[in-house]
Amino acid sequence: MKPLKKTLISLTSLIVLVITVIVIFPNILKPENNVYLVIFGVVVILLFVEIIFSRKRALTENKPTTDTLEYPYHLRDDFLSPAEQSFYLTLRHTVSDWALICPKVSLGDLFFVKSSDPSKYRSYTNRIDRKHVDFLLCDLNTVRPLLGIELDDKSHKRNNRQIRDENVDNVFSAANLPLVRIPVRSSYSTSDLDSILRQHVPSIMGKTPNQVMTIENESVPPLCPKCGSEMVLREAKRGSNKGEQFWGCPNYPRCRGIVTIKKPQ
Repeated sequence: MKPLKKTLISLTSLIVLVITVIVIFPNILKPENNVYLVIFGVVVILLFVEIIFSRKRALTENKPTTDTLEYPYHLRDDFLSPAEQSFYLTLRHTVSDWALICPKVSLGDLFFVKSSDPSKYRSYTNRIDRKHVDFLLCDLNTVRPLLGIELDDKSHKRNNRQIRDENVDNVFSAANLPLVRIPVRSSYSTSDLDSILRQHVPSIMGKTPNQVMTIENESVPPLCPKCGSEMVLREAKRGSNKGEQFWGCPNYPRCRGIVTIKKPQ
C-alpha cells in the first residue's frame, strides 16, 4: 500500500507542476514558443517514466522472499499421546514379523473418491478430509495397506465422536479395508492382540490385489475389476508388452486396475 500511496503523491505533484508552469508562463503555449513547450513536455515525460519505474522498484524491494517470510513452526511433543505410545510399543512387538506400522495416516492419503459429479465429489471428499486412522498395518514388502486400527478411549463415547466413528467405519467398509477398534487399556497382551489382528487379515496376507483380468472383446470398455470405473483403452509404452493395447483404470495411479486384451490365436 505504501508504494502505491507514494506513486499517487508523485503523480499529483507532477500534475500540479504542469499546471503551475502553464499558469506562470502562459506564453509557453504560443506557437512561437513551441521549442520551450517541447522541452517542457520531454521533461514531464521523463519525470513520469521515473515515477513508474520507481513504483516497480518499490514493489520489487517490498516483495516477500524466503529470507523475509516468517516460519513460526515448532515440533510437537504430542505426535502420539501417552495411550497411543503405550499401545504402539506393544503393537510393534506383536506384528514386527508380518506388518509395518504407520501411525496417524490421513484418510485422504489412504482412500480416493470415484465420482463424475463435481458436487458429489466434494461432498464425499469432505467426509474424509482432516480425518486420520490411529494406526495402519501394511505389508512388509509391498507396503500395501492391510488393516486399520483405531484406539478408542472415553472420548469415543460422546455422541459427536460416535457419529464420526460410524462414518470412518463405513469408509473402510466401502473400500474393503478391515478396521479394528481396540479399547484403551493400561496394558495389552501381545498374544491376544496378535490373534485379534490376524483374524482380519488372513484373506489378503501375502496376496496381490485382484487388479488384472483378460477379455476378448476390445470394442466395449469393461469396468475396472478393482474400483468399478469404466476403463479407457491404453497402449503399453515400455516393457515386454510395448505397443500392445490394454484397458486401464481412469483413476490411475490411485487405482492400478488392468484388463488385458486376449490376442487372437
